[in-house]
Amino acid sequence: MLKTLNQSLLVLNLFTKEKQLWTAREVADTLSLNQVTVYRILETFTKNHYLSKIEETKQYEIGSALAIFSYLSYDKYNIVSLIQPFLYNLMQETGESVYLVKYDYLEATPIDAYKPENKVSFAVSLNKPMPLYSGASYWAILAHLDEEKIEMILNDPFDHLRKSVKLTPTLLRKQIDKVLTDGWCVSQELITPDVVAIAAPIFSNDEIIGSITVGKPTYRTTKEDIQPLGQLVKTTANQISCILSEKNLNFNSYQFFKERAQRPN
Repeated sequence: MLKTLNQSLLVLNLFTKEKQLWTAREVADTLSLNQVTVYRILETFTKNHYLSKIEETKQYEIGSALAIFSYLSYDKYNIVSLIQPFLYNLMQETGESVYLVKYDYLEATPIDAYKPENKVSFAVSLNKPMPLYSGASYWAILAHLDEEKIEMILNDPFDHLRKSVKLTPTLLRKQIDKVLTDGWCVSQELITPDVVAIAAPIFSNDEIIGSITVGKPTYRTTKEDIQPLGQLVKTTANQISCILSEKNLNFNSYQFFKERAQRPN
């Protein structure tokens, strides 16, 4: 590793939306670097337009050269523009609500949703982490974790579920096996009354990163509906997994791009 280059990148990474202006002393104190070294780094970046210097305050901010790099990389790494059409098409094809869920250690979080217009659907709280026993969206992820994490979830008291739900470690283990066998799973009314959830896992380079779910009211769902929906959700999840693996992307930047996205309609 080149020491000076690494220090320069550490300096550049300090510039964020929350703190856009830095003096040489602030950078040196924050990174515990020599102030003369920091000054030379900042001035080199300024000379090459990666930073801009405000002479009156001796503060530095992001320069025009980085804007060009940002423009060049935006489309390539804009995961939302890649994924949202799949969510929208699945909603159109099923006529039901579709949810995207991101995995994070022993929890997972719904991060995006499409709901049909002029049709009764149900609300899922986006950006709210949930335990991995909380229904099909989460079982689809849980099944692909290592055995140690699975055991931790199986030993959980399951206290986030509705009181009337009778989920046991044995029943949950069966659901895990179903995901591994079929590539999708289904749950009913575990968190939200009168809702059936059908989900399949999403991978990037064989690593589990989330799931996709179709949610239907129970009164609009027959036993015969489940299998075709499961296969359709699985197919969509596989398509998303292929695209993410090809581009070596995961969901870590999804929220950033989502805030800047125009949704397909």
